[in-house]
Amino acid sequence: MDSANKTPTSNSTQPARFTQRLDNRELTKTSFWISQIFMIIATITGVYLAAQEGLSQAIQFDSLNRQENNYHLRRSLDNEITANIATLKEYADLVASNKVYDLKSQRPVLLKFVWENMKFSSSTLETPSDILSQASHFYAQSDDIIRRIENRKYGATFGSKKLRELINEMENNGLKALRANHQQLAAKLAQSGIVVN
Repeated sequence: MDSANKTPTSNSTQPARFTQRLDNRELTKTSFWISQIFMIIATITGVYLAAQEGLSQAIQFDSLNRQENNYHLRRSLDNEITANIATLKEYADLVASNKVYDLKSQRPVLLKFVWENMKFSSSTLETPSDILSQASHFYAQSDDIIRRIENRKYGATFGSKKLRELINEMENNGLKALRANHQQLAAKLAQSGIVVN
């Protein structure tokens, strides 16, 4: 057999895919580029919409979180003022009885934990200003009246009368507004599926 007629074995074992020429005609077609442009636009739009939805969810979560914090702050203030009103009523009755010589030894202990810690809470300034001013007035006036009673600047009858006036004002105005406010917050939270006690 003539060695010139033999074909090299390396060519016969070469895969057929490498023997075919690459067809670049698809890259020059308009339809290819239009489909690529639409894919890019669809990707950008999808990313944008996902980011918008994520931002919307984050804002909604933050808003609900703030409302829940505000509810707990205002509910705690309501509980504290309610307890202090009960204490002041007992003290007013004691003063009115005029049976205690040393009033300083009978000074009522008012709870101020919530009120004092509200100074450090970001939720405090989200509380309506009329509620804050009425609470501030209640705390300041109760301390002032008690001090005047102890120092005998107010007589027993007049001092207990001033305390009862302050209590009535707080119960009928400040406390009612505060209670209505935190109950309204609780209703809003319940609509969003958050149940608060």
